[in-house]
Amino acid sequence: MESGTNYWMLWSIYLLASVAFFVVFWRITRFKSHKWLSHLLRGGMLAVALTPWYANQQSTVLAPALMVAMLDAITIGGTAAVRALVPLVLAVLLALVVASVWYVISVKIGRKSIKKQSVATKN
Repeated sequence: MESGTNYWMLWSIYLLASVAFFVVFWRITRFKSHKWLSHLLRGGMLAVALTPWYANQQSTVLAPALMVAMLDAITIGGTAAVRALVPLVLAVLLALVVASVWYVISVKIGRKSIKKQSVATKN
């Protein structure tokens, strides 16, 4: 029971630290002219920070995929890191697609609201 409590406590600390980092990262990536880039950077950072993967091949314990990949590369070798890098790369690609779609949708909604405002001011 002790190890299970520690596991959830460590994940809670990691998630709180990720939220704190993301708040700072969000403020840093507030670009006025390159909104699409800020969406991509934010989505990619979320994917890198929050993608879990199995800590080793025999267990069911999850850990952040970036940490698993780095520790596997350091301790076992570069080829062992691939098992955690594959889901991490897939998560980043999915995040980039979602961020791009989110950007396109927000631009279209913004254009519609501008058109409505211009029509309302003309009347």
